[in-house]
Amino acid sequence: MNISKIFELTDEDKAKYQLMIDKIDLSKSSEIINTLNSKLDNLIDLKKLNSIETDLIKNVSVLLNIYQTYPDLTDSIKKRIIFAISYFCNSDDDIPDIVPEIGYLDDAVVARWVIESIGKELPEVSLA
Repeated sequence: MNISKIFELTDEDKAKYQLMIDKIDLSKSSEIINTLNSKLDNLIDLKKLNSIETDLIKNVSVLLNIYQTYPDLTDSIKKRIIFAISYFCNSDDDIPDIVPEIGYLDDAVVARWVIESIGKELPEVSLA
């Protein structure tokens, strides 16, 4: 079973992350997205990806695709997407990425949370 699908953020987590989202500087988006490429390459180079890592790669790719495909997104949605990407790029987040098997669990859950929140606002956008 994929633990990232059953692991949920608490209301406290969501409030903490929302404060971080509110502080996102969209002028730094390109820089953050450029960092994403090397982070994804490093993760994919591991060869043996677990289900958490596979879901994370898929979800971050979906978020990047939405960001790049829909230029008229609200700043709120853009900030959430950039937050999820920057959270993934930060290897020393709530669960450090070096922790075996679950290091990317928080990253995967954050990415899923952002996708779900965007899906509620933009049901016409393909999130699959």
